[in-house]
Amino acid sequence: MQSPLTAGQLEIWISQVLEPGSPVHNVGDYYEITGAVDATLLEAAARTAVDEAGSLGARFLVATDGTPYQELGPAEWSFEVLDMSERPDPDAEAVAWMRAEMARPVDLTCGSLLAGALIKVSGDRHFWYRRFHHIITDGHGTAAVARRTAALYHAMYTGAPCEPNPFAPVTAAVEHDRAYRAGRLYAADRDFWEKVALDWPATGRLRADAPPAPVTLQYSHHLPRQVVDAVQARSERLEVSTARFLITAAALYLWQVTGADEVTFGCSATSRPTRLLRNVVAPMANLLPFRVPVEPERSVTDTFRRTDRQIGQALRHHRYRYEEFRRTLAAAPEHHSVGPVVNIVNFDRDLRFGPATGVVRTLVTGPIPDLGLYFDVHSEHAGTSVCVEANPANYTAEEAARHAEGLGGLVRELAGVDPGLPVRALGRLR
Repeated sequence: MQSPLTAGQLEIWISQVLEPGSPVHNVGDYYEITGAVDATLLEAAARTAVDEAGSLGARFLVATDGTPYQELGPAEWSFEVLDMSERPDPDAEAVAWMRAEMARPVDLTCGSLLAGALIKVSGDRHFWYRRFHHIITDGHGTAAVARRTAALYHAMYTGAPCEPNPFAPVTAAVEHDRAYRAGRLYAADRDFWEKVALDWPATGRLRADAPPAPVTLQYSHHLPRQVVDAVQARSERLEVSTARFLITAAALYLWQVTGADEVTFGCSATSRPTRLLRNVVAPMANLLPFRVPVEPERSVTDTFRRTDRQIGQALRHHRYRYEEFRRTLAAAPEHHSVGPVVNIVNFDRDLRFGPATGVVRTLVTGPIPDLGLYFDVHSEHAGTSVCVEANPANYTAEEAARHAEGLGGLVRELAGVDPGLPVRALGRLR
């Protein structure tokens, strides 16, 4: 079956065609599974979930008129079963193996655009590894496939019936994009973002963009459940959502480390406005460019509520592709970059595999030209991780670690600080 590309797929296809040997669009994670796991059942469940998604076996070809399209069909991919439990440092060697596997470039025209493995690292611990090319899915989609795999594994393990295939075809996203581009909403969104780009500030970023690297520097700062509870309580008092609280915290952190009056960054949005689209496995996520002025004398409360309004305004225009905004910036007399990427990963990704439990660990979320700041919301009791992905062309390992600790410390402070204080008072007690 042939299908046009979604808007997100087209942008990734262009980027990959320009650098065919680059692996920077490979994204991946692994689930640390504690307890007994049946490798044969897990592989069978994973292959069934991949086939049900209907879009992960795509090949990306070019018609005679030069138009790219995708050929949809059954996915052909490898699932390796490895035992590293007798190695000197099995966890580290397993992660090194996964990172090396992720660094392999793939051919969009013939695949395979995904891979998996189950790696034994001790008697009752395994790493379930997954790699996808970003042109076939995004974070929302990879999480959905993982949940479906766990549900199928449970059904196979217990003999209980499983819910029907939950996935919608990728053609639903293609039609959604086509209708959007042909409608008045696209024109209104384009006008909005072109006005935003006209006077995009030159300051407020950490470093200039560099070519994305296949492997990023990653560090995290853990926020325990009691801190997460304090953040939620403070968000309610400020009358903002927890996600927008964390986005504002990231903006204030960038303000602290840059010293600029206005900071800029891109913030990830799922861009799935309907229930049907939430069941599509395809790259539909988008980045929204944010510019946040920070007035040192303004109170914490006023700053959060002001930023909340800005976020809401941008979200009303969330379907306009970030890449189009970047092209508008590039055409300006003075070319400025957007800055770091901020992401809130707040969908449930902790799974059960029969009696075993699986906790996800991110390897690479996608191309990082500069710095990625993301909040990984874990299970109800496990808290949240404040994570940094840093481009090694721009940062040292020590700098990346300082950013993770700095942002984590600021979130802790904001959860308990007097909201009437001016924002210039932040950080004095840390």
